[in-house]
Amino acid sequence: MKRIVFTILISISTLGLFAQTGNLGDKPDECKKYLSLYTDYLTQKVYPDAYKFWVKAVEVCPEYNANLYDNGIYIMNKLKKGASKERQKSLSDSVIWAYEQSIKLFGDNPKINESYGADLIKMGKVSKGVEVMKKSIDSANGATRASSIYYYSNALAVLKNKEEKDCEVLVEEYDRLSSIIEKNNGKNGYDKAQEAIDKFLGPCLSCENLLPIVRKKFEKAKTDDNERKKILSMLDRRGCTDNDVFITLTEIECEKNPTAKGYLYLTQIYINKGQKSKAKGYMDKAIELAETKEEKLDLIIKAAKQFSGSAGSYANDALAIDPNSGEAYLIKAYLIARSKCGTSRFDDAAINWAAYDMAAKAKSIDLSVSSEASKAMSQYKARFPSKTDLFDQGLKPGQSYKTCNGYSTTVK
Repeated sequence: MKRIVFTILISISTLGLFAQTGNLGDKPDECKKYLSLYTDYLTQKVYPDAYKFWVKAVEVCPEYNANLYDNGIYIMNKLKKGASKERQKSLSDSVIWAYEQSIKLFGDNPKINESYGADLIKMGKVSKGVEVMKKSIDSANGATRASSIYYYSNALAVLKNKEEKDCEVLVEEYDRLSSIIEKNNGKNGYDKAQEAIDKFLGPCLSCENLLPIVRKKFEKAKTDDNERKKILSMLDRRGCTDNDVFITLTEIECEKNPTAKGYLYLTQIYINKGQKSKAKGYMDKAIELAETKEEKLDLIIKAAKQFSGSAGSYANDALAIDPNSGEAYLIKAYLIARSKCGTSRFDDAAINWAAYDMAAKAKSIDLSVSSEASKAMSQYKARFPSKTDLFDQGLKPGQSYKTCNGYSTTVK
């Protein structure tokens, strides 16, 4: 049943192609006859006979339309499978002729150049295939097929191994192929295309290889927005962010086109450099530029974890946005537990009652932090004053108690 349905679809598709008008030449009846014969055999997948009558159709009406050549290429590629080496070579030469004839008669376009380039690469004519494929990609406006990206990146790697291309070319192509893949994100096959460019072009994209290349464009990138974004994207994708080029260009980009993401990069860069004061300033700008409540909350929690001196203030800011933020309550619990406000060992141990309460609240209102909250509660419980300590202080479980840092809790 599946085969019947497939045959019907092929038939409809093929007949649709030849329902188009075309130049029937000087012998229109003979042209129609051969067109009909070869399309019938093509529909039936009898490729040897389809090829025989396709050749006749090309002889009689060579300027019928571009689809005539597209179908001939399809037939010949089918015939190559399982053929002798001599026959494969002959058919490959004919495929090349069909592409060139179609381009000569009907002009080229990204679609035919893409198919032509891929077929040339498969035939082992790698240099010519790369040239034709590049021409297609240059004009396809991101519509390049995932399979073509695979063949093209593989071919570039072959030329690099033959020393016909250098790493600078491969880096440039990696960048724009990544953009095409990103544009088609989620569509079938493009995840494999990303794997292909990482595999075939990746060896040229080590930080050691990338930096000398981007340094040549560094001065231009300071003033050229497109060049700067291109370099930053490339360095970011490859994890090459710990260098003066990335830092300087990110700072320029943030000044010209401020975004939360850009300032977050600068925050991490200066944390890594040990310049926490500067890092905090950039983090505050990132929080200010957050576009959604969720993004702002996420950045505030990150800031609370990174900058302990302001963690309490950040936690309160988070709770102002979302009173049910378990993470904010866990941060407050941590700050309570680590404070040393008392004048005795008992005072310092008793603050764990308040820390426990805060962690328990986090667990009760936010399931996403349940596991973390349970772990924190166990840690605080282990630090509670002992029964002997309670006796010495004249306290009983359940009794109200105010810790030395001002939190109301109960004796536990």
